[in-house]
Amino acid sequence: MTGTSIDGIDACVLEVEGRGLEARGRLVGSASGSLGPCSEHLRALAWGSPLTAGAIARTRRHLSCRILELMQQAVGKSALDLAIVHGQTLAHAPPDSWQLIDTAVIAAGLGCPVAGDVRAGDLACGGQGAPITPLGDWMLFRSEHPTAVVNLGGFCNITWLPGTDDPDDIRAADICPCNHLLDAAARQRLGMPYDAGGGVAATGTPQPHLVQSLMETLNHFVPGARSLGSGDESTDWINSPHAAAATTQDLLASITVAIGQTIAAAACGGGCEELLIAGGGARHGPLLRHIKDSAEAPTRTSEARGVPVELREAACLALLGSLDHDGVPYTLPQVTGRPAEHFVGMSWCHPSPTGRRLGGT
Repeated sequence: MTGTSIDGIDACVLEVEGRGLEARGRLVGSASGSLGPCSEHLRALAWGSPLTAGAIARTRRHLSCRILELMQQAVGKSALDLAIVHGQTLAHAPPDSWQLIDTAVIAAGLGCPVAGDVRAGDLACGGQGAPITPLGDWMLFRSEHPTAVVNLGGFCNITWLPGTDDPDDIRAADICPCNHLLDAAARQRLGMPYDAGGGVAATGTPQPHLVQSLMETLNHFVPGARSLGSGDESTDWINSPHAAAATTQDLLASITVAIGQTIAAAACGGGCEELLIAGGGARHGPLLRHIKDSAEAPTRTSEARGVPVELREAACLALLGSLDHDGVPYTLPQVTGRPAEHFVGMSWCHPSPTGRRLGGT
């Protein structure tokens, strides 16, 4: 998995027991790393900068090779049956969406069937293509009490899991920009890709007028109305007069409080008895603390359920791949808006058996 923050790659290996929605996954390997030199071109594409067809083709190949390298590290000596790769989202404005990847490179390197285009089928059927992970969350984290799984990625999205065994009761929605705002402020003010651990934000004093201003911006995104993507990052707010006049420390602290309070209100407003926090933003100490302080339910990270915060999306995708392989629709009509009777699955790339030739047996 590589998310819209364009800040790294996370790979995991699951041992899946059972079939369809009754399957369970156990983490047996993982690896994480940077995107390498191709990140510059990926950011340029995501920001709408022009690149030649040749440059895009090279970026696609370099990205795919880098993802393959980390997947191989995660696999180690394990034998793979299937693999799924999300690709890098460069644009998402339903019905248009683009996840850059070459699944043939992955299949050739891993020697097993590889699934990609995980959002395309839902979009083609009239859905939003997101949030896409709720069934994976249900397979990983469901329990006897209602739980909100909060993903702190480029955008925050939440899956509300019922305290039942009925997946039709699952709800999910994109909430607001998260790491997009935090990282943009760090790039502009610190010259760094992100504020590691929220260290600078922790030294600032939240300014009430900045918190209120940003919360008004974030609250424009009505949960569930549509999936968030290109153009929703809200990074222009950082250059507004009031924000531009703030010290770097106070600006980062104010952004952290506004995002934390917005997410906590949305999560608890959906009705839950527990919040499970995952995603790269879970390593931002002040953000995690503000969510906990504002939430009306016990809050912990996904690691309490055995899933490292960076690996939750990759683990969900692995389970979605197993569902698609078993012929089970992996997106939910009540979440993405696709018709219940219409579903198209992933695109699979199958390596040929060793030694097979055209015309042979």
